[in-house]
Amino acid sequence: MAKTITYLEDETIIEKCGHNFKMITAVIHFETYTTGGVACDLSLQLPTKVHYVGIEPKGGFVFAYDYPTKKIKVYEAAADGAPLDELAAGNAIGATATDCRIFAIGK
Repeated sequence: MAKTITYLEDETIIEKCGHNFKMITAVIHFETYTTGGVACDLSLQLPTKVHYVGIEPKGGFVFAYDYPTKKIKVYEAAADGAPLDELAAGNAIGATATDCRIFAIGK
């Protein structure tokens, strides 16, 4: 398994925001990274559209949600001074990127 998501509330109870928006709050624990991102489909909780996913940076990694593929990509800084590089496949990041807070807003 590449990741585990633990919802901070019962996943059947999604916080309701204004204008029919809903918010999910959870903790995500990564294990081994896969090139192209770790699958994270939120369509069961937000079936109409995911508008925003925020994941706190942790353990020296930066996380970005790829909306079209429904995956979380992991980036890290390299020593070359270039922009962030996608993490290589097979990296076990669970020890340093454990229990990252995630929230998503959508409908």
